[in-house]
Amino acid sequence: MLVAIHDVSPIQFAEKGKQDPLLVADMLQDHVNWMTEQGKSSGYTDSTMTALKSWLSHFDIKLHRRINVSDADATPTLEDERVPNGKELSEIFSRCNLRAGASISLIAKAGLRPQVLANHDVADGLMIKDFPDLAIVQGVATFTQYPPKIIVRKTLSKANHQYFTYITRHGAEMLLAYLNQRILDGEALGPDLPVISPFKRYPRYRGINKGKRFAETHTITTEIRKILRLRFKWRPYVFRAFFDTELLIAESRGKIAHDFRVFFMGHKGSMEAKYTTNKAQLPQSLENEMRNAFKQSEEFLDLEALIENEEKRMKENIRTQVATMTTEQLSHVQELLNNWKTVEAVNGLSQEMKQNNSSTEDGNMLVSCPTEKLSSKTVRQNRCNGPDGI
Repeated sequence: MLVAIHDVSPIQFAEKGKQDPLLVADMLQDHVNWMTEQGKSSGYTDSTMTALKSWLSHFDIKLHRRINVSDADATPTLEDERVPNGKELSEIFSRCNLRAGASISLIAKAGLRPQVLANHDVADGLMIKDFPDLAIVQGVATFTQYPPKIIVRKTLSKANHQYFTYITRHGAEMLLAYLNQRILDGEALGPDLPVISPFKRYPRYRGINKGKRFAETHTITTEIRKILRLRFKWRPYVFRAFFDTELLIAESRGKIAHDFRVFFMGHKGSMEAKYTTNKAQLPQSLENEMRNAFKQSEEFLDLEALIENEEKRMKENIRTQVATMTTEQLSHVQELLNNWKTVEAVNGLSQEMKQNNSSTEDGNMLVSCPTEKLSSKTVRQNRCNGPDGI
């Protein structure tokens, strides 16, 4: 933006700051005004100013004038955002490919940040070895324990500490489908391979990402955003909000402890957590309790699976009832269906007769037979002028 608006490169901008700090302050203030005129949000403008000030600080350039951005905490693009419900989740997953389904599952069903799946600079990301319950048995990926555990290493954690979380059964099924497809494609899954692999159509043959195994955070979120944009204007981060919201509901129902929910979100929590969940090694009894609490909370996270299971259950109940009916009951049901079809046919015919009998144009009378259903061609042939008829 500096090049486009002020016709200076970042290095030239720093050199101007050394020569005349007041001139640079004027440039920053003009930049704020320009971004406001362009309709940029206050938060975006404020983050841009923070980056530019940090660049100047790198060259020991201090601004003595304060550059203010009004209402910097406003988030107008998030005002209408809400977490998806079960039907919306089912619709979103139905549009996903295997890779996108796995990415969304890790965010919505395990609470991971998109940056945990892969860093922005493709230097690190979630690996196969971070799933201690994952095993390859006779060429098929499977989990040996449910809910499966996911270890978030210190290098991937925003709070700079290692923690773990779990993924629901439905989310685990989505992840296994993606991993097994990679195995079928001939990929040998090793412990250091990424869980979310880069796009095949973006080979890393050159540039700064040459030889890197991970996908960029932007690549993963862009794929998710394209699926959402077909109907929703949500951010990919809304799935992490969904995870936290549903666990909050589970907490209110007594399914999970508050500190467990905070821990699974990757937060360090209160001072009390320093003596319990924030220890480097948790007691096995506490870890078992956390796994059981997460398992009891799965029903709040797998909403789309509950809807699908409910539909299957209703269909199965109907099949069971039909299979156990007697001949007389089946005959009665058949008679009701026939009567229903007859009523529908009569209602349809009556509605069409009313429309035909009420049609008049410029004194023309439409002649129709009340005992038979007339086609539009017959109606046109039977149109006559005046009371004499045909």
